[in-house]
Amino acid sequence: MESDKHYFIEGLFIIGLMVAAALFFMWLSGSHQRGDVLYRIHFADSVSGMSLGDPVKYQGVDVGEVDKLTIDPADPRQVQVDIKLHKEAPVKTDTRASLKPKGITGVVYVELSGGSPQAQSLLAATPAGRVPEIPSDKAVSLASLMEQLPRVIDKFLGIEDKTHKVLGQIGGVAEKGKKVLEDVGGVTEKIKENPSLLLRPPKDKDKEKEKVAQHGP
Repeated sequence: MESDKHYFIEGLFIIGLMVAAALFFMWLSGSHQRGDVLYRIHFADSVSGMSLGDPVKYQGVDVGEVDKLTIDPADPRQVQVDIKLHKEAPVKTDTRASLKPKGITGVVYVELSGGSPQAQSLLAATPAGRVPEIPSDKAVSLASLMEQLPRVIDKFLGIEDKTHKVLGQIGGVAEKGKKVLEDVGGVTEKIKENPSLLLRPPKDKDKEKEKVAQHGP
């Protein structure tokens, strides 16, 4: 009997310890959530590739996560994104939100930027009872980049073609210059071999003198 009572007390102690630990973790989680601030963003672009729980970055630093994704009931052309940010995140009235792609995977995340030191806190500037809203910038999507790619390639090919033409013209001028130098070099070699060529009169005058000598003046 004493042994059974001892095991019973130990069991109760272990169960109580487990319940206390669970309550502690729940309290810790709740206190962390109470420290988060809810913000709202409206995007006119598609948020395809974004999921609940995805990180929100401020200048590349994780400051929160995506809490909710819905179509804006007031304007179905826009997507309403609710995010929870740490209370110390420096969200100001001039802070902007944009969608950034993660490489070429098609996955996007929310990037916050701006927020000058002189600007007022967005939370403080928002009337009580309203969710602070961060303005959004139009995203440069991967699809739009792919649409512009053919035009960029055409421009590149045009520049390459012009470059080839210019190089061809330069090559032609270089060939002509090379030929002139070769001709000059040939004349120079002849003069070196026979310096008296510099003292000889032109061929026309030589022929005239020959006629005078043969036929007389």
